[in-house]
Amino acid sequence: MSDVSRYLSVVLSENFEVVAEDIAPETTLDDLGVDSVATIELVDILQEKFGIKIADEELTNKNTVEQVIDTVTAKVGG
Repeated sequence: MSDVSRYLSVVLSENFEVVAEDIAPETTLDDLGVDSVATIELVDILQEKFGIKIADEELTNKNTVEQVIDTVTAKVGG
C-alpha cells in the first residue's frame, strides 16, 4: 500500500466517516457517501498534504478510489 493510498484511507475514515472496510480501489467516492461538496474538501486536503495542484475537473465524486490515488501519485511524481 502506497503512502497516498494509506493517507487517503485515513482521510476518508476520519474526515468523511467512511468505514475502512468499504474502501476498495474500484469503489467510487459517491458510493462511499462522499458527495460533490465533500470531494472539493477532500481535494483541498490532498493538495495541502502533498503540495500539489489538482484542477476541479480532474477529480469528482464519480472517480474511483484507485483513480484518486493514481491522480495524486502522478502529481507527486511517484
